[in-house]
Amino acid sequence: MNLLLTILVIGALVSESRQLVEAESADGRVRAVWNVSPAEPQLSDTILLTLEVEADSTLHVEMPVFGSMLGELEIARKTERTAGITADRETKQLVLQVIPQRNGITPIWQTTIHYSDQREELREKSYSLTLPTTELEIKSMVTPESASLDNISSSPDIFEFRSINLLWIILIITVIAFISLFFLLRSFRKPSAVLSEPSLTPQEIALQRLALLLENRLHETDVKNFFIELTGIVRWYIEQQTNLRAPELTTEEFLHEITQQWKHRSVLPSELRDRLRLFLESADMVKFARFQPSPDEIMLGVHRAEEFIFQFAPKIIDQEIQS
Repeated sequence: MNLLLTILVIGALVSESRQLVEAESADGRVRAVWNVSPAEPQLSDTILLTLEVEADSTLHVEMPVFGSMLGELEIARKTERTAGITADRETKQLVLQVIPQRNGITPIWQTTIHYSDQREELREKSYSLTLPTTELEIKSMVTPESASLDNISSSPDIFEFRSINLLWIILIITVIAFISLFFLLRSFRKPSAVLSEPSLTPQEIALQRLALLLENRLHETDVKNFFIELTGIVRWYIEQQTNLRAPELTTEEFLHEITQQWKHRSVLPSELRDRLRLFLESADMVKFARFQPSPDEIMLGVHRAEEFIFQFAPKIIDQEIQS
């Protein structure tokens, strides 16, 4: 483990933290929670987001996989560790050191955790637990209170240089500097992103994430990570619609799995599957073969992802297949 990240993790354990959102399975065998440290993070802080999953020892838990971004937060470092083991429970932690892009409210998109039962008679079954979308507020050191002029004396004597002492001069300069910084930050502040409500469909959330990815203009600075995030949105959307575990599979494994596992159900028509294959293989060229796409090819990839999200919206199918 990187020495710096180890120091950050230890520091997070002893510093004040706060719970953002919590979820528990219906049978109580799995509990997951997002924590943030420090409890009231600011732009200047080292911010740690910790996903903690506590589960029965008979279960095998797969921690989710994240790319380089978590919503509007850049992931600088990440580490996974076992936080505690007892006779019947095990706790895992995934610690993300994140860098905020701005102050204000930023969304933490809903997170899905997959797990399976290791007992022989239940080994083939898999389950999932989803933490709902939540919000994280990033504060700035500059506040309206710090820009107040209420405490400045209005006495005309202050402008008589013979009676002004050094302390008053320093105080006036400090207040003016804070006021200038406050209005400068406000002039560069971007409008807050529209946050998804818990009632939004996976399709609506995926389209919002796609719009936010384009707004961040990552494709202009790091085209490889842009395509990693782009394919991550499509795979997340498929996972929400089919419960197929997509993020950890290669393109070939994923296409084979979605064909074999769902061959008795009309989940993905062949024409749409061919379009998905073309999109994923084109993205792999950028991610793994160091292919440098043109601006038109980048936008073509975005349009293909958007087209797939619009067209692939299967109905929920009962586990029992009708003969």
